[in-house]
Amino acid sequence: MFAKLKEQPAVAKLIAKYDHLPARDRQALLLMIVALGVAILYFGIWRPATAFNESAASEREQAAELLGWMQSNRASLETLASSSGGGSSPSVTDGRALMALVTRSAGEAGLTLQRFEPSGDSAIRVWMENVAYAEVAAWLERLNTEHGVVIDQAAMDRKDSPGVVSVRLTLAI
Repeated sequence: MFAKLKEQPAVAKLIAKYDHLPARDRQALLLMIVALGVAILYFGIWRPATAFNESAASEREQAAELLGWMQSNRASLETLASSSGGGSSPSVTDGRALMALVTRSAGEAGLTLQRFEPSGDSAIRVWMENVAYAEVAAWLERLNTEHGVVIDQAAMDRKDSPGVVSVRLTLAI
């Protein structure tokens, strides 16, 4: 392999230049090549490998601590999960379920939707006119806490009567 490499014209030219250098310059050049090779090995291979190893060990320790904490608090976590996650509220996973949930819960809250339409796959736009702000706020809070519905955009305009607003909302899963 080295014989084929030496046959290349560019390599042969470099070897000829190297052979014409004084002995001290050749030694300095060899020393510089060795130092460059060591630096490449250290900064290109060794250092990144040790940094990756240290970060992996740190992540493993954190995961072990989390696992230990979860195992020691297993009973309280199961109690919490059963009390909050086991409710009878349906899971909202798409736009149709969101639309049904919003219209049903608005009716239950005593609110009348003037207009509503889907907005993408997981959102719905809702318009209400002349409604009590407190009722809208309570309805939105209930949607968020019980079903995880969030307000993506909201615009409220107050009316002449105190506490009465017109609302335009975009609700999302």
